[in-house]
Amino acid sequence: MPLLKIHRAAEFIELLRARLPERTFKHSLSVAQTMLGMAEQAGIDPGKAVTAGLLHDYCKDLDPTTLLERAEDYGIPITEAQRAHPSALIHGPLAAEEARRKLGVEDPEIHEAIYWHTTGKPGLGRLGQALYVADFCEPTRSKSQAAEARRILAEEGFEPALLYVTREKAAHVRAKGAAEPITEAFLEWVNAEFGS
Repeated sequence: MPLLKIHRAAEFIELLRARLPERTFKHSLSVAQTMLGMAEQAGIDPGKAVTAGLLHDYCKDLDPTTLLERAEDYGIPITEAQRAHPSALIHGPLAAEEARRKLGVEDPEIHEAIYWHTTGKPGLGRLGQALYVADFCEPTRSKSQAAEARRILAEEGFEPALLYVTREKAAHVRAKGAAEPITEAFLEWVNAEFGS
């Protein structure tokens, strides 16, 4: 199914084209296409997959001060890690809120997926799990870990890819010295649910 056949996809694409830097715009399109491609395998609704993929970085272009101010205005709880790294850790929660408040995207699965796409969380639903994987491994991501995640997804399936991505992201955050407790908790949950 082509991306543009999905309800509101053309509208969201034009909105993103006007708002985001070219690189982030292309990434968002690629994540949406990746989500659409894995929808059947992951057992998720194609329309929700595309919407979450397109809008997950809706607030990625905002500067750290604006991210923090808008999050506070919306009453989004802000952790110490988020306050220290707002560009990385607040753009998801803020995008989820803006998608709901400004774009009328009310679906709770889409909201959850966008909100938690950077860190994950224990109990994250399947749409959120898929977005977590797609954001990491979509084809414009050129790192070897992204290529390996794509290989695992194609050859071994969704859950092995989720395990790999979760472990890689947690290791990357630890290596940067920016450990986020929720990411560690998500890793433990994914290992318990899907590990062998």
